[in-house]
Amino acid sequence: MIIERLHLNSYRNIKDVSLEFSEGFNFITGRNAQGKTNLLEAIHIFSLGRSFRTRRTTELVRFGSEHFFLRLIGRSDSGVGFRLEIGQERSGRTRLSINGKKMKGVSEIIGFMPSVIFTSRDVELSSGQPAGRRTYLDYTAAQVSPGFLADLKEYRQVLKQRNSLLRSAAAGGTLDEAQLEVWDEALARKGASVVTGRIEMLGVIAERARDIFTEVLGREDGLELEYRCSYDPEGCGEDALRAALLAARESERRRGYTLAGPHYDEVTMRIDGEEVRKYASQGRRRLLAVVLKLAQADVIMSRRGERPVVLLDDIFSELDAGVVSGVRNMLSDRYQSFITSPRGDDFPGDIPGVVGYKVENGVFRTPEGSSKAS
Repeated sequence: MIIERLHLNSYRNIKDVSLEFSEGFNFITGRNAQGKTNLLEAIHIFSLGRSFRTRRTTELVRFGSEHFFLRLIGRSDSGVGFRLEIGQERSGRTRLSINGKKMKGVSEIIGFMPSVIFTSRDVELSSGQPAGRRTYLDYTAAQVSPGFLADLKEYRQVLKQRNSLLRSAAAGGTLDEAQLEVWDEALARKGASVVTGRIEMLGVIAERARDIFTEVLGREDGLELEYRCSYDPEGCGEDALRAALLAARESERRRGYTLAGPHYDEVTMRIDGEEVRKYASQGRRRLLAVVLKLAQADVIMSRRGERPVVLLDDIFSELDAGVVSGVRNMLSDRYQSFITSPRGDDFPGDIPGVVGYKVENGVFRTPEGSSKAS
């Protein structure tokens, strides 16, 4: 996918702006809290259907306005043009259209324009809680496999229903054993499918991540990614999950929630045999998080046959000059990229095909100084 133009009106601190972009690098500089991340967020809304930072519409509408409006014009890698528009009121009412045709709900835009985003919070991918790594794996698999997405949605729904039943019992109600067995069976079946999909996807991601890690560093560093099943390290199948649920039954009665399943699983990461979460430096953790996002983009591209837009929010902090150069070189050959930084010298001006903007208080200007916002 290529984004050609973007129009934002009354979005966060941006009053009204129309921007044109390069097919390669787009570099946005400016001090913190001026609007750099707001631009990336607006682009990503067209992929996710909502903000990755908040679920409160009121935070997205500019102060003094009653709604925001976004228009994105682009084309697919095969050259087919498209126009996406999203308008949202403070009340939460949303209007969405694709090529002028009104859509019934925001969910209809999800997956239309694939994108991958890296923010400061994503450093936790390599060193934070397991939930972040599960979400990363699930998002990647869902982007390329409708079957996995369907299994994941059904698993979550079954888990929700099962937890509701256990909560009632823990609060003093009577546990319906027959109903619980029905949910156990559904949870075991869908849980095993989710794990199978995750393991298959992690294998693809791990291969790409190793290649990218080597390319960026200029040497092999023995990167390993491993899926760890929480309820049975050996099997992870339906029977193992059924057995784990049965073994946890009494504890679940007391606590009121499900104690076994893939929602507790982990992805471990090692470099040269040492676990990243425990031993890697902050700079190495940040680099690995960037590599995982770039591997995600490569997997989406190879499986869908369409390049995702890559959005990178201040990725160069705590990375040495050689690594920064390696990341830039790799990006230049693959994707349309939008990169923010508070420092203009993070992106030298001698790289061909770069479009640059400097933002201050929601106003975007080109390096020549001409205003791109009113």
